[in-house]
Amino acid sequence: MTNDHHLRNHIIAVTVSLIILLLIGLTGYTYLEGWDWFDALYMTFISFSTVGYQEIKPLGHTGRLFTMAIIFFGMIVLAMLSATVTSWFIRNELLIRRKQLKMKKQIKSLKDHIIICGAGDTGKKVVEEFVRFKKPFVLIEEKSIPLLELQEKYPDILTIQGDATKDEVLLEANIEQAHALITALPLDADNLFVVVSARALNPNLLIISRSVNASTEQKLYNAGANYVISPNTVEGIRMASVILRPTVVSFIEVISQSEGLSLRMEEIDIPKGSPFHGKTLKEIQIPQKTGLMVLAIKKAQDSRWTFNPSSNFLLHENDQIIVLGETEKINKLQSMLKSDEITVRQT
Repeated sequence: MTNDHHLRNHIIAVTVSLIILLLIGLTGYTYLEGWDWFDALYMTFISFSTVGYQEIKPLGHTGRLFTMAIIFFGMIVLAMLSATVTSWFIRNELLIRRKQLKMKKQIKSLKDHIIICGAGDTGKKVVEEFVRFKKPFVLIEEKSIPLLELQEKYPDILTIQGDATKDEVLLEANIEQAHALITALPLDADNLFVVVSARALNPNLLIISRSVNASTEQKLYNAGANYVISPNTVEGIRMASVILRPTVVSFIEVISQSEGLSLRMEEIDIPKGSPFHGKTLKEIQIPQKTGLMVLAIKKAQDSRWTFNPSSNFLLHENDQIIVLGETEKINKLQSMLKSDEITVRQT
């Protein structure tokens, strides 16, 4: 029997004991003293609760002995109730601490994970996307309510309640082993502090920062951010695009936000030792063998982009291919690479 069943049984036992004691007192005072049911119930209640009120009516010897019995058994029932409630609180506290210790061990064992700072509207959306694509991450949030809401929705996520601008909190999130950090705090000043601290703790970290004011954008870059995203700028471009390019916007929404659709745009790295190295797209035949559409290729040598590459485009190790297609077909392309080092990132 589980601890939950034991606790439920204790609560039921205490409740039944209270009801039985009230019924015994009600019957006893009515029979022994000839009181009406309300006076008998009231006397029973003040007796077993030991509040110390005087007798509502004079009692005989039998009535006093009966009252002593009610007080004695009432104290036992109240002690049972107190023990049950205390046990429930202690058990919950122990479960919370055990969960926190387990979570700390999991965080310490992470490698190449992502750290998300802030569980506001932006942070919640990032969490949803990472959960959807099963990306390992740690969420840092100072307020308890947003954390509890996300933990209730996603019970398996790793979280830390603390101030992300402090080094000790970032170290607790195992920033030294992290691959990237996203800071989506509401204040630009806080994001700036996070960027400075994160860059000092992990010089190779990929840092993406939110910037509300356009004037802060360059400061964040200077502090060490790799990418700075301004919600106001993104929203303005998006709104204009809905008018200027409605079909394009609709297409992007379909491939990026539709949960029921398997069509995805993916970024695939060509690992060391891949059979793709030194071959052209014509030789590899990605569209013919997988059904995927090759949209662009980024060369590792000079980071140059080539959009809609020709069939004679030559591939090398560490080049990145942007493809569009169904998840199953993307998985097939991964298997064609024949290397465990292949990494796929959502774009």
